[in-house]
Amino acid sequence: MMSKEISIFLILFTAVLLFGWRSFENRMKEEAKFETKVVVDSTPKPDSEKIKKQRKLEQLVVAEKAKIKVMVEHDNNPATSTYPMILDASGSFDPDMGDNIHFKWRKISGPPVIFRPNDKSEKVSFMGLPGEYEFELTVSDDYEAKTIVRKTVVIEPEPNVSPIIDMKVKQGSELK
Repeated sequence: MMSKEISIFLILFTAVLLFGWRSFENRMKEEAKFETKVVVDSTPKPDSEKIKKQRKLEQLVVAEKAKIKVMVEHDNNPATSTYPMILDASGSFDPDMGDNIHFKWRKISGPPVIFRPNDKSEKVSFMGLPGEYEFELTVSDDYEAKTIVRKTVVIEPEPNVSPIIDMKVKQGSELK
């Protein structure tokens, strides 16, 4: 008789546990629906100062690539200090067919230059010393519409290699 009561008790106890578990499970599912989730991004954010430096470096690289570099050939004359240079904008045009265009050359920075034939020609030349020059060209039409462009020109110094010594030591008296 006692084992029958224990069996019934165990069955009832198991039923209550199952019912309680189901109730707990449903309550947890409901809470999970309304729970706000916090996602933590663990990837390191770049420092804003580092980003600024990176952008500045990229701008310097672009500016350096935009420079027009001129290498002067070795001419065996150490007295040569200037090099003939030509700035040519003769391909410029105004899309409004028939409008006249006007040129105005300016040196913004660098050693002094004199534009030949003058600073209002489509093509100018000058004798340049080694150094870095920045030029500005303004092309305008009769209606005063204008376009301005700046170019940097670097004239490298004349290359020169040091002499090579080939010295031998001999025994004897060739020289008198």
